[in-house]
Amino acid sequence: MIEQQQQLLEFGYCEPLEFIAALSMAAKKDFMLEFGREMGIALDEEATNMLEGMIGRLSRHVKREMNLLFGKSTLYDRLDAGLYNVFFGGEEAATTKEWFERYRNWDALDLVYMLLEAVYESAGIDWLDGRDAASVRTDAQLLPLLAAAHPLPDAELHAELLDCARYPEEFRHRTVLLLESFWTHAFLPERERLAAFGEEGARKYEALFAADPEQSFARIARIDPKLVTKRTRVHVSYISQVCMFFNAVDWRGDACSWMSLGYFNDALERRQEDKDMTEKFLKVIADKRRLDLLELLKTRNHYAGELAQLMALTPAAINYHTNLLIDLGLIRITKADGRIYYELDADRLSMLMDQTKRMLLN
Repeated sequence: MIEQQQQLLEFGYCEPLEFIAALSMAAKKDFMLEFGREMGIALDEEATNMLEGMIGRLSRHVKREMNLLFGKSTLYDRLDAGLYNVFFGGEEAATTKEWFERYRNWDALDLVYMLLEAVYESAGIDWLDGRDAASVRTDAQLLPLLAAAHPLPDAELHAELLDCARYPEEFRHRTVLLLESFWTHAFLPERERLAAFGEEGARKYEALFAADPEQSFARIARIDPKLVTKRTRVHVSYISQVCMFFNAVDWRGDACSWMSLGYFNDALERRQEDKDMTEKFLKVIADKRRLDLLELLKTRNHYAGELAQLMALTPAAINYHTNLLIDLGLIRITKADGRIYYELDADRLSMLMDQTKRMLLN
């Protein structure tokens, strides 16, 4: 069954989605870097340099607009929510230029509504007062009244949102200028590299999903494969590094879903496995008896009876401790002179110690 769902996946690179991701990442760079450090997820050096280059080529005005309209959250809770909604709100835009045209022609009031909806939802505020969303998003008089009646904890942000609600055409014009400036000065110089990384990542994940779809859904996409019930485009994003995003959309009868995966999602799983292994390693060597056992095996191989005698433990206790060390790969079983010996794997011990050092200090 999972193999059938895997066959519905179409791996590739979608430039408009990468453009939105790059704009969002650039707007939130410092926050994203700090959040990544806290979560043990670091951007690789090339991606960091790429983002810094993008930001460095932008004017101060554009950077102020980005700071206001994107905020500092890992969620899509401001302009980025609307940008994605516009992309998913029609037939697939094959190029960023096509997506730009769709955005320019989108109803300005609806763009403002999507911004307000994202901000208030993130703040946990019911700003519609029980009204139907479909009616509010088309009411130019009601929209600013509802925004005014529901202040946000951030008074400056609330004042800016009120301006957007009162002057929707101006808001659309501002955001179009922002998109065009970011495209020209920030994205275009990195366009070819981002496409190359995305296409390379798509080939990598296509092979991984073909080889082991069950593990790939669980560890790379981290979604229930049952969600994949129709053709699903999979965009692989280098600039996002690590992301799991699924969206089901219907385009005039052409049913299709979208999934975005980060270029390093597979590495995230390995980092998590490394973290779990490090935790297990620290727990195992925290016991003095197991440290003594490793100390004895450092000098030469021993059989169980010797270890029991030298450590004044019962054979059952020796068996318990050695099994824990065998499970970690720190010792292995060998046979000589008709006896079963335990042998220290010094290379494995050194690797686990280095891994622990990297995790704790880097």
